[in-house]
Amino acid sequence: MPVITGQMAYPENVLEDLKAKANVIAVDALALAEQAGSPKAVNVVLTGVLSKAMDLPESVWQQSLETTVPPKFLELNKKAFRLGRDS
Repeated sequence: MPVITGQMAYPENVLEDLKAKANVIAVDALALAEQAGSPKAVNVVLTGVLSKAMDLPESVWQQSLETTVPPKFLELNKKAFRLGRDS
């Protein structure tokens, strides 16, 4: 994974190329996770983004967070989810 390690850069126009081939939603999930309080919340930010495209009420997503996330991390995860959903 050279791009992740900084050994290589993404190809120029990669986002435009992807958008020409698929439905792409581009977000800076790391920045949103850091805004929520932890870079480890990237997956929850992305879950929030994904939740907009699925036919499930937001309450189902919130209940899922409440039943799976330890209490000490719940508010951070709810914030990360909301930032992703609102992006």
